[in-house]
Amino acid sequence: LLALVAFAAACSPGGNRVNDEPVSSLNNAGEPADEPDPRLEGEWRAVLTTSVEPRPMDLTITLSGAGPVVTLTSPAQGGAVIAFEQVRLDGPQIGFATPLGALRFEGALIDDDAITGEVYQGGYTSALTWTRVTEAHE
Repeated sequence: LLALVAFAAACSPGGNRVNDEPVSSLNNAGEPADEPDPRLEGEWRAVLTTSVEPRPMDLTITLSGAGPVVTLTSPAQGGAVIAFEQVRLDGPQIGFATPLGALRFEGALIDDDAITGEVYQGGYTSALTWTRVTEAHE
């Protein structure tokens, strides 16, 4: 958790708009949702721009099992791993957040190889696109 707080603190608000609104895909967690799009499952990669340096991030979405599992790994922070407890999947839409909201993401699968949305950190919003990791790119 300490690595996550440091990660969120290092993220730059420069050029981003302030947004303190909650993530809508997590807000309606009690409402029925469509089954998650099976194309969400897999390994994804994104690079978050920060005030210090770009931060590569790896996202794993597992839909098999008792429930969906969404895990983020930050290679630039010694491989710190965050397993999100707040996850909302609704068809092609996905939202996940840390318990205190230090890091939140809301987006949607736009084709087989990209999830586009916004990451929320420290009251600021940044566009973020996750691309599918293929064996040729690993």
